[in-house]
Amino acid sequence: MWLNYWICAKKCVPLLTNSYLLPMKSNIGHIFNSLFFILALAIFSSCSAWHEAQAVIAEADSLDQNEHVLYSDTTALSQAISTLDNPIGRLLYADQLGKAYYYLGRNFSNEGAIAEAAAQYVEADRLQISDPLYRGRINSCMAHIAKQNESDSLALVFFERSNQAFKESGEDWYYAHTLLDVSEYNAYLHNYHKADSVLQIAQSYALDSFYLARFYETKGLYFYEQLQYDSALYYFHQALSLWEYEEDKFYTYKKLMQVYLDMDDHASALPYAQIIVEQSADPNDLVNAYYCLMQDAKARGDINKLSAYAHARQDANELLMQSVGNYNGAQTLLEEHLANPYPYRWAWITLLCLLVACLLLVIAIVLHRRYAARRLQVAHDQIEDLSISAQLSDIRATYPRPRKQWNDYNELKKDLDTQLHDWLSLLETYQLSNRENVFCTYMLLYPNASLEDLADWMHYSATGVSTFKRRIAQKIGIPTRELYHFLHEMLQSEK
Repeated sequence: MWLNYWICAKKCVPLLTNSYLLPMKSNIGHIFNSLFFILALAIFSSCSAWHEAQAVIAEADSLDQNEHVLYSDTTALSQAISTLDNPIGRLLYADQLGKAYYYLGRNFSNEGAIAEAAAQYVEADRLQISDPLYRGRINSCMAHIAKQNESDSLALVFFERSNQAFKESGEDWYYAHTLLDVSEYNAYLHNYHKADSVLQIAQSYALDSFYLARFYETKGLYFYEQLQYDSALYYFHQALSLWEYEEDKFYTYKKLMQVYLDMDDHASALPYAQIIVEQSADPNDLVNAYYCLMQDAKARGDINKLSAYAHARQDANELLMQSVGNYNGAQTLLEEHLANPYPYRWAWITLLCLLVACLLLVIAIVLHRRYAARRLQVAHDQIEDLSISAQLSDIRATYPRPRKQWNDYNELKKDLDTQLHDWLSLLETYQLSNRENVFCTYMLLYPNASLEDLADWMHYSATGVSTFKRRIAQKIGIPTRELYHFLHEMLQSEK
């Protein structure tokens, strides 16, 4: 592949340099041509890679939007990012690059690499994708990382950002669901008035039973945080009755268990703790559930069960401690992002300014050299014109009118060929007749001669001379009016 790019560039660059640049014999000229060649080669070589990168991102988009499936090829996404993450890519393909970072972050998140996922979401957010729906989803992903680390204030910031983006997108489903998130985390932070006002807005969106279940669940959390356990239980049970799938019920199970534990009602908490132990691998969930099971075993005096649950809880705690570092690293990245959302902006701006300045310098050099060369050519042409005019004037001074012998082309050529710098030999390449060659010579030497003069010298009628002139122009392939100019240019080229 690279060989093809090289061959293409080797063929095309000379054409470009010949068309747009002047031959440069100085050192700076050679340097400039080399840089131009390298730039052209880079452009040729990158086109295919950029196309492949965009194809990968387009496929990820298609799977996500049409089939709701995550594009799982981490290697392909990483390669796409490597191709596009440069000043030109960030300028021209910011949206595609941002999506690539977003999809890669989701892959890392699914693999449990939370810090790596956070890093991708941060890069995606910094690119500020034009589609507000994606900006909302990126901020929502960062909010859930903070949520998993129980960083309520940080989660609220990102949920509010995602909520604003979803509102801008006009996507009611996303907007309404993030209203519930915003309300929930305001309640966690004891901003009850704000939590309630957001819930009032959320209540106006009767999207489906799934949304209504989430609404009741969020309202239950609102009362739970205020220690209003009866109201909390009521709304949690309302949510439980609306969930269609078992996996949707899990979070509600956890909250019901927690309410009953806080009420010291271990018997009511026990069924939910057993469900959590059976269904969850999250150590944070297991720590609380095993605590509930330990309390039940202790109350029943079941020492064996108590010991088994205690060991299981200890294992869950150890796993939880191991994951803390991963989540803390992710949280640090998110906090730094909020403090300095665009750390590279000025670096990119500076780099782009330098590139623009270099480009302008190159253009200035090219234009200056072309202008100088044009002036040189004009001066050279003027000198040539003066030289040719002087030469023709000398011939006219010697021969004020054609010699009679010149009607014989061989005689004319013998007298003038040397003085005209083999111009007659060049004229012969057009395969005119000898008489036509004589006529062309008279036109060149005596441009002010009238048709009557030419007719007299050629022993033709004036009408015949006019026809003669037109036929010569046709043979050469030029308009009749341009014949003298053509003959004069021929003499310049010979000289």
